[in-house]
Amino acid sequence: MYIEHLSKGKLETVKKNIKKILFINSFFVFSQTMFLPLYAIYIQRIDQAVFHVGGIWSCYILAYGLITFFARKYLNNTEYSSNFMILNFCIKIIGWIGYIYVSELWSLYAIQILFAIGEAIGTPSYDLLYSINLTEGDYATDWGLDKSVNAFITAAGAFIGGFIVHYFGFIILLIIMIFLSTWSIILGLKLKNSLVRVNITKSTF
Repeated sequence: MYIEHLSKGKLETVKKNIKKILFINSFFVFSQTMFLPLYAIYIQRIDQAVFHVGGIWSCYILAYGLITFFARKYLNNTEYSSNFMILNFCIKIIGWIGYIYVSELWSLYAIQILFAIGEAIGTPSYDLLYSINLTEGDYATDWGLDKSVNAFITAAGAFIGGFIVHYFGFIILLIIMIFLSTWSIILGLKLKNSLVRVNITKSTF
């Protein structure tokens, strides 16, 4: 009976950890997706050339791919995965502050490289943190929850971001994004020590 009770307790811990990870990340995802659909419009406020919209995004993706490729071997330590995820939040906030003051095209490229560094550190770390809290045999179920929650947040973020920019402008949007992502950092720092654990199997229940 004790073993059965302990196993059920472990399962509850797994489910709570997944919910915590999603909750921490949700404010950041919401912030980011309020801006991304409006990215091209923002870039063209500084430079009208469509070429640079594609060029800046290409610069970001290329830098992200290269940094992730070379950094991936150093991101396997579960002890620091939550710290790297939080570091990504911090880097993105610095970039969004930069967006408030940027006026030169080269600055946009520089900020995209900064974003690439954050994403290259944060995304694999988030995936690792989420993966070690999966229940064996329920991988699709748990990852499906992650994808569906992010889809709902993205849909809401895109709509609300467009509304904010239409009525209040990009500066207000960026300030709101910074505030919400700061909340992700606070939650991450508060809960990070409870998130790292070893995944368990369904057969133990």
